[in-house]
Amino acid sequence: MARQQDQNGRTPGWRDLALAGAGAAAITLLLVASVALVWLVGRSAGEGPALGAQQPFTPTPRALSFLQETPTAPAAPPTAIPATTAPIAVEASSPAPDVTATPALLAVTDEPPVAPSEDEALFSASSAEEFTSLASGSWSASGEVLRNEGSNAVAEPWLQLAPAPDANFAIEAEIRVTGLLDSVCDQSFGLVGGNAESGVVYGGGFLFPCDTDASRARLSDVTVWQDGYNADPVVAEEPFDPGEDWRTYRLEMRGDRLRLIVDGDRVVSGTRPVPTDLSLDAQAGLWGQGVSLEVRRVAVYPLPAE
Repeated sequence: MARQQDQNGRTPGWRDLALAGAGAAAITLLLVASVALVWLVGRSAGEGPALGAQQPFTPTPRALSFLQETPTAPAAPPTAIPATTAPIAVEASSPAPDVTATPALLAVTDEPPVAPSEDEALFSASSAEEFTSLASGSWSASGEVLRNEGSNAVAEPWLQLAPAPDANFAIEAEIRVTGLLDSVCDQSFGLVGGNAESGVVYGGGFLFPCDTDASRARLSDVTVWQDGYNADPVVAEEPFDPGEDWRTYRLEMRGDRLRLIVDGDRVVSGTRPVPTDLSLDAQAGLWGQGVSLEVRRVAVYPLPAE
């Protein structure tokens, strides 16, 4: 057959071709629109992540907090300074006397230790030169100490240190015992103060008796010096061993009271039977009899009356 017929017996013509072309055009436009839409959506999606990717390099919260704090810091002081300037100026005027008063108070508190009356020595010796000028009799200067060899077995005159212008004074010395004379017993050494012409001399010393190995700390009336310390009238005594170490010995004479102190601790104390005015040319000194001694410091101090 040269030509085909449809079911109705009609032959396809130009109308059918036109409809087919219009459908193809519509499909083409639809495809173009879809492609355009896809392109637009793809572009917008590509730009969005690009902006999001830049955020980590300049984070918004950190930039905002920085920008907020920077202007507020300058802005706050201008408002706070005028508000507090006047009160601070008024407040500062009242504490100002306290600020200037504090150094004055410190200056006052620093002054008393400079010149305490009891620590002002009437006499002091602690160097080779001072010991050389002081030495006499069995006492000699040896290096930086005043030495007594302890070879004298009899009571020789005690070594005078300095006059005491008042009845209240203390003799203090740093002494070390280095040996005892074997040929005798009742060896002794100590500190002494007073004046035989005024009727009183007292000693605070240490006795190594013959009848026992126990040494004693003793306060004695040594006005009659030639008798020897072991024969002098005893005011008070206590057992005490000086040992061979450096010790600080101190005899205090205050009114009618006597105290013998070793390394800051009272060893023995007593009362003089008859109070005597020692202000009449009283003297302070040291003695040693049959005891080898070294003295590295000796001083005489005034004592306040009580």
